[in-house]
Amino acid sequence: MKISDILKKLTKEEVVVHYVTRIIEIIILVAIATIIVYTVYDLIVSIFQGFITEVIGLVGNAFLLVVLLEIYQSIVDFGKGKGRSVIYVMDATISFILREIIIEIFNGSYTYQDLLTYAGLVIVIALGRFLISYRRIYIKRRR
Repeated sequence: MKISDILKKLTKEEVVVHYVTRIIEIIILVAIATIIVYTVYDLIVSIFQGFITEVIGLVGNAFLLVVLLEIYQSIVDFGKGKGRSVIYVMDATISFILREIIIEIFNGSYTYQDLLTYAGLVIVIALGRFLISYRRIYIKRRR
C-alpha cells in the first residue's frame, strides 16, 4: 500500500471527524474525572469552613459536572451522526447559566440586572430548544 493511499484514507471526512471526536471525548472525560476528584478534595477541605461554604462548593461543582456531561452527550451524538447535539449544547448552556445564578445568590454578589439578564438568556435558549424539538416532532408526524 502506498503512502498516498494511506493519506487519502486518513483524510476522508468521516475518519477525521471520528478521531477528533474521540480526542474531544477523552478530554471531556478527563475534565469530568478531575472535577469529581476536586469536589471530593474540596469537600474534605471545606468541612472546617462551615456548612454554607461546603454547600456552595458542592452545588457549583455538581452543576459543572452536569454541564460537562451534557457537552459529552453532545460530542458522542455528533460522533454517531445524530442530530441532537445542538439540544445537548442548549441544555448545557441553560445548566451553566443556572449554576451561575445559584452561585451568585449563595455568595450574595448578585444584582437584579444580572438576574434579569440571566433570566432573559434562559428564556431565549429554552424557547429555541422548544422550537427545535417541536419542529422535529412535527416533521416526524407529517411523514
